[in-house]
Amino acid sequence: MNAAVETYRDEMEATYAVDCSRGHEPIKSRHRHPEYRRTGGAPTRVSGMHCRRSKRWTWGSGRGARMLNMRAFAGAVAFAVASVASTVLGVTIDMAPIGNPGNAPYIFNGFGNVPYTYDIGKYETSNQQYVDFLNAVGQSNPNGIYSASMGSNTNGGIVQSGAPGSYTYSVKTGANPQGAAYANAPVMLVNWYSAARFVNWLTNGQQTGAAGVNSLETGAYNLSNATSGPLPTRDTAFVATNGAYVLPNMDEWFKAAFHNAAGLAATDYNLWGTGTSTQPTANVSNPLLANVANYGRTVTPTLGPLDVGSYANSLSSYGLYATMGNAAEITETRNPSSDTMYQAMSGSWSTNTGNILAFNAILGGGAGTFVNGTAATAQIGFRVAQVAAVPEPGTVALAGAGAMGLAGLEWNRRRKIKARRQAA
Repeated sequence: MNAAVETYRDEMEATYAVDCSRGHEPIKSRHRHPEYRRTGGAPTRVSGMHCRRSKRWTWGSGRGARMLNMRAFAGAVAFAVASVASTVLGVTIDMAPIGNPGNAPYIFNGFGNVPYTYDIGKYETSNQQYVDFLNAVGQSNPNGIYSASMGSNTNGGIVQSGAPGSYTYSVKTGANPQGAAYANAPVMLVNWYSAARFVNWLTNGQQTGAAGVNSLETGAYNLSNATSGPLPTRDTAFVATNGAYVLPNMDEWFKAAFHNAAGLAATDYNLWGTGTSTQPTANVSNPLLANVANYGRTVTPTLGPLDVGSYANSLSSYGLYATMGNAAEITETRNPSSDTMYQAMSGSWSTNTGNILAFNAILGGGAGTFVNGTAATAQIGFRVAQVAAVPEPGTVALAGAGAMGLAGLEWNRRRKIKARRQAA
């Protein structure tokens, strides 16, 4: 036997050794060397050009590797598209998930019972986020979503430029009287209607131009170009079907601020929105202290709002910033005695040390204060919440049946493969 034949046979044995260690036999017609079939245990694994590497986590050649490479590439593309979409849309809300659905309402006032999971902004809406909204849809300032006071008031943070039909908006340069950069301070001087249009815009995909203007009037709230009068209630049918960004109602806001995330009982609540039952100290100078809040007016002295991410050691149990002080926050819940007014929560930088008790879960009854829906002051801001769509029972059943069907197909496919291998 000549040397060439010996070399070829050695190569076949090397390939045979590696292939057998993979635990299955290839289909003969597809193998590039059909001269042998695997019939016994594998010899010792060898290295060299015929050693086939595992392609599970590596790039390489071969059918399995190509499939995995395609999946990896598709995943990378999907991640890139999602990242770009997030950037293009402009406004990203950093949300805190609120779990423990079905928790009992607070024993002293009946607030806080929410039978579903939802998300709520960790932070108050900032000037920069509102500027992005205005530049998307505010070229003609539809229904007064921009107030001139945002530019003229020292605690307002947004400037309007240009002429009607071509307005542009920017964050003020520098810092507010409290020393917070305007971009990161909560948007102030916004009323209930403008806040509702902001969440409708988020719900409808942050569209721009004329399409964006049209998207302001429907969503969680059907506004019909209203700027005063009875405050619209949440369109629960729309939210249940589509999911939506919303202004939190009193139960959603109260739970996120006061509920102790570790329990479900009617007593599992903190008295203050800083995650404790001890009144927070009115403090501005030291952002690292625990159980502090930005309130007190000139007593502290407090001259304006702080950055929305201030006081990281004074969070609610669910991780929300500034549910006490900084900006009084709009909710969607109306005053039972007047449908033109809503309940505002949290208190603001301007709330004095006596009035802050109105925002305590017991002493103030957790009812906050009532504000007219058209009011826009340097103490009022808002944060957004998001409620997911609720699948129809038939949809859930159909999804379950589909999943079971796919599982059955996969089981049948594997059974056939196993049968072919045993027959070989």
